[in-house]
Amino acid sequence: MGALAVLILPLLVVGVSGIIYIYRSVVQLMSKSAVRSKVVVITDALSGVGKECSRVFHTGGARLVLCGKDLDKLEALYDALNSTADPRATFTPKLVLLDLADINCVQDVAKEILDCYGCVDILINNASAKVRGTVQNISLEVDQKIMDANYFGPVTLTKALLPNMISRRTGQIVLVNNIQGKLGIPFRAAYAASKHAALGFFDCLRAELQEFGVCVSSVTPSFIRSDHIQPEPSKSDSSIWKCKIRRIC
Repeated sequence: MGALAVLILPLLVVGVSGIIYIYRSVVQLMSKSAVRSKVVVITDALSGVGKECSRVFHTGGARLVLCGKDLDKLEALYDALNSTADPRATFTPKLVLLDLADINCVQDVAKEILDCYGCVDILINNASAKVRGTVQNISLEVDQKIMDANYFGPVTLTKALLPNMISRRTGQIVLVNNIQGKLGIPFRAAYAASKHAALGFFDCLRAELQEFGVCVSSVTPSFIRSDHIQPEPSKSDSSIWKCKIRRIC
C-alpha cells in the first residue's frame, strides 16, 4: 500500500500541473482574443494613460478610435502604433478631434465616432483637465471649465453613445477617474469636485445598465508618472501635507 501511494503521488502532481498549465494557456489565449476586432474609443489618447491604452488595445487587435485635441500629435501617435505592430494582426486606428470641454461639439463628434465603424464596444473616458490653487483664487469661470472637461464632457459623450450599446445589449464603459474623486486634498477643490461628480454619475449608471448587459467600470488611481513634466510641489503644498500627517498621527 505504501509503495502504491508513492507511485500515485507523483502522478497526481503531474496531472494537477498539467491541468494548471492548460488553464493558464486558455486564459492567456482568451485575454489576447478578448479585444480582437472590438471597437475601442479612447478619449485623450495623447495623455500618458491614453497612449499606453492605445498601445495595449492596438497590439491586441482592437479597432481603435483615438480622440484628442491636437491633430498633429494624434498623427504622431498613429505612426508610432503602426510602426511597431504587425499589420496582419492589427487594424489602422481612426483619428477624431475631440475637446470634451467644448460641450456643444460633443454630440457631433459622437456621430463621427459612430460613423467610423457603426458601433462602439468599449468607451474609455480618459480625458481630464487639472487646476491647482486656493478656493478663493480660483474663479467660477475656471470651476465651470473644469466641470465641463471632467464631468459634463464625459457624461455628454457617454449619453450620446449609450443607445448604441443598449440596442446591441453589450458594451463596456470605463471611467478613468482619480483618487481625488474619493478624497479631497489641498489646492485641488475644483478638480476633486469634478471627479467626485463623475464617480457618482458612473456609479449610478452601472446600476442602471446591468439589465442591458452593459458594464460600467471606474478606475481610481492616485498620482501617475507619465511623459509629461510635472511641476515641483510648492512649499505651501509641503507644509499643509505635513500638517495633515501630524493631525492623522
